[in-house]
Amino acid sequence: MIKAIIFDLDDTLYDQKSPFTTALTKTFNQRLSDPELAEIFNRFHDFNDRTFNQVTDAAMSLEAWQTARIRHALAPITGRISMDWAIQFEMAYQQALNHICLFNGLAATLTKLSHAFKIGIITNGPAPIQHQKLHQLQIEHFVHPDNIFISEELGIAKPDPSIFTTWAHQVGIKANEAVYVGDNAALDMTSAKHAGWQTFWFNHRQNEQMTPSVIPDQIIQSPAELNELLLALVQAASAS
Repeated sequence: MIKAIIFDLDDTLYDQKSPFTTALTKTFNQRLSDPELAEIFNRFHDFNDRTFNQVTDAAMSLEAWQTARIRHALAPITGRISMDWAIQFEMAYQQALNHICLFNGLAATLTKLSHAFKIGIITNGPAPIQHQKLHQLQIEHFVHPDNIFISEELGIAKPDPSIFTTWAHQVGIKANEAVYVGDNAALDMTSAKHAGWQTFWFNHRQNEQMTPSVIPDQIIQSPAELNELLLALVQAASAS
């Protein structure tokens, strides 16, 4: 029986490509096609997911990681870019994050969900930036602060399954009573499964190149499908 539903943050609760595109358009003087833009964003997003644990482990400074991710993302398109430009992009990106919003319909769904289940957030990232995103999304309306886990604050980062087991222990539920919703096949699905959780893969980018090494309990391919599934869980909980 499901008692808790926990979400990833970036590109799960909001469209991370939107602020990225805004910042890149504002600072990059080269015209990009839609496929090029999609490739650059995917590389940026993948670098974020694969390497942030190096910041948590103090193997890389936050500033170095932030500039490295956009340099990595643009490498196939432009080759090496200047450090000054990378800093300008990062400033524009952080500014654009001040305008993010939940995926369409998700606020109403989370309201209903919070009345039927324990709701939580588990996200990798720098604590001040992740808290600012959550505040911009008004997550405090749906999630108790104690149920928000940010890797930098805990000193544990996905894919370490202990970040999931710690959350379940704190809330007082069994592993099989928790569901994790995330967009990353390896970082979210595999690590949550290794902790014994159920998993909902929010594959709204429909990335066929990346598949989980475990079988998710659900695969969701659009925000509308996510809302539909979550509302079905609310209805089932109300009927039981």
